[in-house]
Amino acid sequence: MHPISDHHFIGGELWRSSSNARIEVLNPSSGLVLGEIPDGDITDIDHAITSAVAAGPGWADRSPRERSTVLVNLANLLRVHAEELARLDSMDSGRTLAETRAQVSRSAEQLEYCAAVADKLEGRVVPLNSGFSASTMLEPYGVIGALTPWNAPLLQITQKTSHAIAAGNTVVVKPSPLACFSTLHYGMLAQEAGLPAGVLSIVMGGADTGQALVQDERIAKVTFTGSVKTGRHIAGVCGARGASVALELGGKCPLLIFADCDLEGAAVDTARASFGTTGQSCVSAARILVEASVYDDFLQLLKSETGKYIGGDPLHEETVMGPMISAAARDHVVSLLEDAISVGAQVAGGEWPPHSQQEGGFFMNPVLLEDVPETARIKREEIFGPVTCIERFDDEEAGVLSANTGFFGLAAGAYTTNASRVRRLQRNLHAGNVWINCYKMLDPALPFGGDKASGIGRECGIDGILNFVKPKSLVEAIRTN
Repeated sequence: MHPISDHHFIGGELWRSSSNARIEVLNPSSGLVLGEIPDGDITDIDHAITSAVAAGPGWADRSPRERSTVLVNLANLLRVHAEELARLDSMDSGRTLAETRAQVSRSAEQLEYCAAVADKLEGRVVPLNSGFSASTMLEPYGVIGALTPWNAPLLQITQKTSHAIAAGNTVVVKPSPLACFSTLHYGMLAQEAGLPAGVLSIVMGGADTGQALVQDERIAKVTFTGSVKTGRHIAGVCGARGASVALELGGKCPLLIFADCDLEGAAVDTARASFGTTGQSCVSAARILVEASVYDDFLQLLKSETGKYIGGDPLHEETVMGPMISAAARDHVVSLLEDAISVGAQVAGGEWPPHSQQEGGFFMNPVLLEDVPETARIKREEIFGPVTCIERFDDEEAGVLSANTGFFGLAAGAYTTNASRVRRLQRNLHAGNVWINCYKMLDPALPFGGDKASGIGRECGIDGILNFVKPKSLVEAIRTN
């Protein structure tokens, strides 16, 4: 593998930053410095975009099958370096090895899916009257600006770049400074796979670096995964200059438990849905809605499962839950808990006050809340940590009504054996992703994204690639002489 380097990746090579400013990247398991990245400035962004603009026409003119070959080559390289990439992401983001290994595999599958679809982006013939021949064609946008989050570094850069590159775009990526080393390695492996210089560039840095990328007039479209606040700011900047956006924002996902389901199996899945990835996923189950007739029984089962999620070193094979990403992230979750308890919420399971047997790092063991008042901030704000809230509902109608409340609409889940109810839930739950008798079932072939405040557009599936092309109408008058 390539060593961690204090560089950007621009124009097909490691690039020394024009800025002397540096950002320390901490290992969330120890709190110690893992490495440094440059805090890129507008000069670095300009160089990356200039390289992307120069590479654009040549890449767009490549046949789709040539672009596919590069993506397949890159997928193969990810598999060759799978263990090294997984360990790097575990050190960088704090996710367990089981999670990061799965994400390397998923990243390779994502590239292969986009490679297979690249030559299927077809236009259509549009019937007008006999005096005209009309059709459409799909064209790439040009230069895409991609801002990726810290909680799945490799998978996120793969998703955003594979769609865009397969469709003939070039991409400039600005990863989160909290966890970003695998993105740099991804760029170098892409070069090794045959991606022409300038098609993919990566500029390290903080918020100002991202702002410089988003506001540049040469960026035709911005794709962002992160907070609602930042996403809305990006949408405003892009809207003011007429650029397109694709936003995958926050979630506060409900999971409904009906009395007819396998309660023991549902409890196992619910704990995983809530506390897997230390709750640091936009689709973590933040609200557990339980049919009143089985509430007490299910609560006991869930309390038992919650106790199995203990923070530990993500590089140890037996660890089921790693640390939070930073002290600030942990403090935010603790503040939500303190607010909820101060207004009457009860700790139903887990551990409060939170502590850990681990020395150093940003560990926090799970907390299960019940009887949470409507006035508590945790009822309406995204948690993004190992905390979930459990509540009762009386019947299906009440459960669905409760699940659909709030600003978010990213995902929802339910456990039931009633086939008719399954169809009603799939129709009536207001979310971009609805999982029945499973949770967080993601695949490169399935579109992923949210409704309401949870975002604009979709990633993955054919919809993900269509997100990075625009239709052009072609009309020709047919002359009779």
